[in-house]
Amino acid sequence: MSKILILVVVFCACNAQIRELPKGEPNTVGGKSVKLRMPGIIPQKNDDYLCSAFDASDEQLYITQYKIEGTADRAHHMLLYGCSDVPSKDIYWDCGHHGVCSGSSSIMFAWAKNAPPTSLPPSVGFRFGGQKSSVKYLVLQIHYAHPLPPGEKDYSGMDIDVTSEEQKYIAGIFLLIGGAIIPPFMPKVHADACCKVNVPAPIHLFAYRTHAHALGRVITGYKLGKMSGQVEEIARGNPQWPQAFYGMPRVFDLESGDIIAARCTYDSTNKNTTTYMGSTAGDEMCNLYLMYYTDAKSGTAYQICTDQCNQRPSLFPIDSDEPLPPNPLLEEHALHGSHDKENANIVISDKMSINLEQLEYNNVFGSTDDPHKSIPEPEKKGQIDYMLNHVVHRKPGSLVPPQDEIYNKQVEDITQNHLEMKATSKPETIQLKTYPDKYVADPKWLSTIQSQPSAVAIDSKGNVVIFHRANRAWGFNTFGFDNRLADSSIGPIEDATLILFDPNDSQVINKGGQKMFYLPHGLTIDQEDCLWVTDVGAHQVFKLTPLRKGTDSLQILLELGKKLEPGSGEGEFCKPTSVAVLPSGEFFVADGYCNSRIIKYTKAGMKISEWKAGTTSPMNVPHSLTLVPERDMICVADRENGRIQCFSITDGRLQMVLKFPEFRTSLYAVAYKDGNLYAVNGPSSSNGKTVPAQGFVIDVKGSGEIVSLFGSKVDTHLGTPHALALGANGSSIYIADISPFRVLKLIKQEKDVTSSPTIINGETMLADRTPSSTSFSSEHMIDLDVPSFSTSVIIISILAVPLLILIIVFAIIRLRQRGKRV
Repeated sequence: MSKILILVVVFCACNAQIRELPKGEPNTVGGKSVKLRMPGIIPQKNDDYLCSAFDASDEQLYITQYKIEGTADRAHHMLLYGCSDVPSKDIYWDCGHHGVCSGSSSIMFAWAKNAPPTSLPPSVGFRFGGQKSSVKYLVLQIHYAHPLPPGEKDYSGMDIDVTSEEQKYIAGIFLLIGGAIIPPFMPKVHADACCKVNVPAPIHLFAYRTHAHALGRVITGYKLGKMSGQVEEIARGNPQWPQAFYGMPRVFDLESGDIIAARCTYDSTNKNTTTYMGSTAGDEMCNLYLMYYTDAKSGTAYQICTDQCNQRPSLFPIDSDEPLPPNPLLEEHALHGSHDKENANIVISDKMSINLEQLEYNNVFGSTDDPHKSIPEPEKKGQIDYMLNHVVHRKPGSLVPPQDEIYNKQVEDITQNHLEMKATSKPETIQLKTYPDKYVADPKWLSTIQSQPSAVAIDSKGNVVIFHRANRAWGFNTFGFDNRLADSSIGPIEDATLILFDPNDSQVINKGGQKMFYLPHGLTIDQEDCLWVTDVGAHQVFKLTPLRKGTDSLQILLELGKKLEPGSGEGEFCKPTSVAVLPSGEFFVADGYCNSRIIKYTKAGMKISEWKAGTTSPMNVPHSLTLVPERDMICVADRENGRIQCFSITDGRLQMVLKFPEFRTSLYAVAYKDGNLYAVNGPSSSNGKTVPAQGFVIDVKGSGEIVSLFGSKVDTHLGTPHALALGANGSSIYIADISPFRVLKLIKQEKDVTSSPTIINGETMLADRTPSSTSFSSEHMIDLDVPSFSTSVIIISILAVPLLILIIVFAIIRLRQRGKRV
């Protein structure tokens, strides 16, 4: 009987339901203090992300103060989220796997490295619960860097002071997230983010918090005013200090049309491996949190910016990566939480200080209870004095309010659709080889379409099928932090997303795919003309019936993945990107954006195997797949690593790696035909200037070298290529370009034309290639399947033997002649 009781107790504990928000105890300022705690959690692994939620839907309340109960030696960081719904009703769950929120989400507070308590200004509070707020649940997330000692449970959390009194202003967080790949042994590596502000009501910044991991040295923030045209520094923090919300020297107003930017600077001098952005303590992050207040009736409580911007000194001042002076007191407090209470106020500079006992922002607003009264109205100008040299980046699909024509033209002029991965700001000259470009634009093909084409493929009759996103585009607000679509109410695209074209004159033959897909991505056509598509919005993969001239509707033959549910477990995908199908019917899926893995399936859709890593560094967004039948290989466009990796189709073992300086920082698509790999990279930059995208033809049967280009001419130039497909014998190439919206058709001309040497954006394009060791990996071609040298090396070696014999004979004759003279 006792054994049965024990089992019942364990079962109940594991399935305990979500908790109601505690009633709280009265505090000294007329509100109440509510304790949010973990329910005795036992972290099971390193870098364990665990969440516990509180149902806060009943009453509208405002948070006015945060006080953490926990230490940095246990909690790597702690976040409080506001969610419209949660993915689990259990008392806690693994939110590294299942996500934090379902539906809308916002960050309401963030803490790390023993930061002190934080009180908000008068008349300002984070609103939740009730009818006016979408926040119905408060979710406490803790990142545990390591498991606890045996037998210990964790009850860390935070105390929040709340009030039911209506506040004039709601508080909010504007989060900027940068990204970069950090090479080893580099003193300064930048990760940038910048966005044009789009808010329903002006927001007023008053505090900031920086977050990075071990390599982070300084994080800076800037505002570029639409009206003033001036760049102002709004934040400068050391992420190795207590990661608190430091008060700004004054309030900075932001309105729609302003530019907001952040720069994170890393030092990898003492690290001998590449560091990637990620969620573990061994990865890196680039986060700048800006706390603000805004009008309670019309304002919004959360903004996020993930656009990567070009590194121009005009936007980021010369000292943007200069660290703050060392401060042993803050560094000690960040590590151990210890400080002298009598000397808790630490002056960092003439503009910056912190009190390790309590952070308050009353002085920022003067003595009035209404902070907005002490803030001058933004200066208005009759003419827009905007600096053309400032550079920002917008992704396709991000919505901005209409601006005047002059400003729109200036923003258009400075917009760059690329991410610069420069490790240092020192100018460099990279010597690259000149290759022929054998392709011209087909004059009969109409390339422009009215929406974002994500993929293109060719069927057995040579017809062209395009997979496009209709009235949708992938922007930085499309997905939430949990990789779910941010708008939970959105349905599948109403319009047809698959279009069948005549390859000769680009006339539409048929359409299909209405009301089937949420955000199209990849398209493959197999030997039976069945369509294989990936939907990054639904996190699914589909096999469909062929799209032909007389097809009435497309039928689903195979469906994989859980609809609208991202994951990494069995039967789950997270933004899958591409499919490759073997003649046997077995197929491969690139589970690309989140999981960066390749999965092999049987014809019936049963999983056979999966793999992630190729060489010493893992794949980073496997974006496109192609088969090389003659060598039983599947090749992957390893997008963010800027390389091609090829694996055995039988066991997934790495066979070959191709990485050339010409690939630069990213590689989007790859296709194979008759001994050649065809690939396209993305636009990049060097020395602050744009380097256009282009295509490459690589001889993988012989030399393993680039043998020609495509899309490098003025009339065939590429914008932001996303996918490609090949006609018979590689005689035609179709390229899906997402900016501008078009599908290019290039055809091979009979007479080869070699591109003349040019100087592009300060980079010398010379006849011999000497890659810069500071900018590109030493990886060139690693062929693990063939134990011999490449064909070209063998030929050179054979030719060298008779030449060497001739030289020796000539030398002997000369010596004999000299002997006679002596």
